[in-house]
Amino acid sequence: MGMLGMMLGIVLGGSAQINLADLGTVGIGSQLKPGVVPAQYVELVQRAGSQCPEITPPLIAAQIDQESKWDPTAGSGKGAQGIAQFMPGTWRTYGRDENGDGLANVYDPADAIPAQGRMMCELIDTMKGWLKAGKVEGDLVDLALAGYNAGPGGPNSDKGVYVHGGVPPYAETQTYIKRIRKLAAEYAQPAPTVPAGNGAGWVTPAAGRCSSPFGPRWGTFHRGQDIAGPIGTPILAASAGTVIASGPASGYGLWVKIQHPGGVVTIYGHNNRNTVAVGQQVAAGQQVAEIGDRGQSTGPHLHYQVEVNGQPVDPVSWHQQQGAPPLCG
Repeated sequence: MGMLGMMLGIVLGGSAQINLADLGTVGIGSQLKPGVVPAQYVELVQRAGSQCPEITPPLIAAQIDQESKWDPTAGSGKGAQGIAQFMPGTWRTYGRDENGDGLANVYDPADAIPAQGRMMCELIDTMKGWLKAGKVEGDLVDLALAGYNAGPGGPNSDKGVYVHGGVPPYAETQTYIKRIRKLAAEYAQPAPTVPAGNGAGWVTPAAGRCSSPFGPRWGTFHRGQDIAGPIGTPILAASAGTVIASGPASGYGLWVKIQHPGGVVTIYGHNNRNTVAVGQQVAAGQQVAEIGDRGQSTGPHLHYQVEVNGQPVDPVSWHQQQGAPPLCG
C-alpha cells in the first residue's frame, strides 16, 4: 500500500540503493493503451495524469493497479483507504470535492484519483527542489513514487526520501517502484515506430491535416506550418536534437523548441501539454508534446516551425529538401 508514512516499518538493513538503470521506463508523454483501464475511470485517469508533465496517465493507472487493483472500497491494515490508498491525514491535505456532490470522499474515485494526481505533482515539485539543492539523488519520478509510498520526509524527519538522500532502502518501497514502472509500460500506448529511410533522420511531427501554411496571413507573416488534429494527438520530434525550451510562451500557449545540428531549430506550439524538459536529448520520432489549442489559436493544431540560423523557412519545403516523408500526408 502507498501514501505518506505507510511503509516505514519494513527496512532492508544494509541494502544498496535501487538500481535505476534496471527499471523499466515509460516515456513521460505516453498515452493510455485503449481498453486497459476500466471504462468508468478512463477520464479520471487522463485528467489526473495531465496535471504536470512528469506524471502521465499510464503512471497514474499503474499506481492504482498496485495500490488497490481498481477497488474503490479497498482498505489496509495500516489505515489506507480507497482506490488510491490515502492515509486519513494525507487525505485531509489533498482531498477535495471534485465531483461537486458536497463531500470530499476518499472512497469516491471521482475525488480520490484527481487527488492522487495532485499529490504526485506536488511530490515532483518537492523532489525537483531537493535535487537542485543537492539534498537527494536519483530519477525524479522514482523519487516522487518513493515519496508517495514511504513519505518524502524532510529536514526535521528521521524517515523518508530526504533523510536517505534518495530512494529509501525499504524493501517494500523499492519493490513498489519497480512494480509501478513495469505496470506503467503495460498501460502505455506503444511509442510510434520511426519509419526506415526517413531522409537524414527527419520525420513528420504529427498526424493531421495541413491547415494554415507558411507565408503571409492576416496582414502578418505566418512563420510555420499548421497541422490540425485532435487534442492529445502525439507531437514527435522531427529530428534528433536537444530541447532548449519547454513551457509557456507568448502567443504559443505552450511550446517546445529543439536544437538540431547545423544551426537548425524546430518549434512546436499551442501544445496541450509538453512531455520533455529543457536539456533533454530526443530522437527523431520521440514524443515531445500533445496537440492542443492553447495561446492564440483558432482550433486544435500544431504550429510547426523550422528555423535555419535564426531565420524561418517553409517547413513543407524543408522536409522535401531533406528527403523526408511528406509533412502533411
